[in-house]
Amino acid sequence: MGIFDRIILSIYTFFLAFLSIGVILLALQLIPIDAVWAGISRIYGQWEASLVGAVFLLVSVRLLLAGIRSRRGKSMVIHHTEMGDVQVSLRAVENLVEKTARHIHGVRGVDVDVTQGDHGLKVGIKAVVSLESNIPTVTAEMQAAVHKYIKNTVGVELADVKIVVENISNEFKARHRVE
Repeated sequence: MGIFDRIILSIYTFFLAFLSIGVILLALQLIPIDAVWAGISRIYGQWEASLVGAVFLLVSVRLLLAGIRSRRGKSMVIHHTEMGDVQVSLRAVENLVEKTARHIHGVRGVDVDVTQGDHGLKVGIKAVVSLESNIPTVTAEMQAAVHKYIKNTVGVELADVKIVVENISNEFKARHRVE
């Protein structure tokens, strides 16, 4: 959940707390019922009141979706131990894959996406390789290195490691002479 959603949630929670206090005071008969009916009759037929209600409905839907989005797919349970569960976020696995792939000779750049599949983690790598590299050799080495490193570091078998070579880097490192 982003900072904007947190600010909206704070305002929304404050409003609901204020409304809850009103309901408590009404239930304890500390507010006369005539005052409540007078307030409700003032908003009857007012389009501004419907606008406020629509805003609160949209805020409710946004916060509900933000809560669902933040729980789905963000982390995965790796091991159940007697002391508790060990969770590693998919973003952490992405960082490990990126680190491993960048250290392969001939790889100039990578973009990594890790998703939870039915049979384990699926890794997608978009790579840029150097011009002098043998692409089948580099990609096979990258797949093997990523698979081995994630298994040894995180303790998870990868279901799939797909590599797409997006570009061939034609950059060369120029050697500068110092005189």
